[in-house]
Amino acid sequence: MIRKSKVAVVGIGNTLAGDDGVGVLIAERLQMRWEETREVLVAILPGDLFTVSDFLAEAEEFLFIDAIAGDRAGEIRILGSAQRAFAASLHQTDIGAVMAALRKLEMVDPFPAWQVWGITIETPEELGEGLSPEIAAAADVLEVRVVEYVEALLAE
Repeated sequence: MIRKSKVAVVGIGNTLAGDDGVGVLIAERLQMRWEETREVLVAILPGDLFTVSDFLAEAEEFLFIDAIAGDRAGEIRILGSAQRAFAASLHQTDIGAVMAALRKLEMVDPFPAWQVWGITIETPEELGEGLSPEIAAAADVLEVRVVEYVEALLAE
């Protein structure tokens, strides 16, 4: 039997929609950090969120990084698995609804714990690459928090 990773860090978003790609950009930066360890799986979901089912059995816990709807752009929010993450994005649905559906379908047993770590953005009104200054600054902070969280999990 293949040993599961302790945690999967999964970036969600569309980099062609500016700030909506913040989750993908953070995950890309973290891939190099943990590429040598089997304890951390880093993945990117730039489109169909249901593709998470392809690697749902590969980690004990999932940490999704995404752009989320909020009143003020640039705020960091951590949403537990009991809450839905209403993504201000071009995704067909949010990761909370996807994970709830996959749990009901009993895709894996036991179903992994999961959280959404997000940065609030304004809904993209036009396509364009790159992050706005407030989202780029928040991404740096969130990246550090993700590293601290994952490193603490690995130390347990």
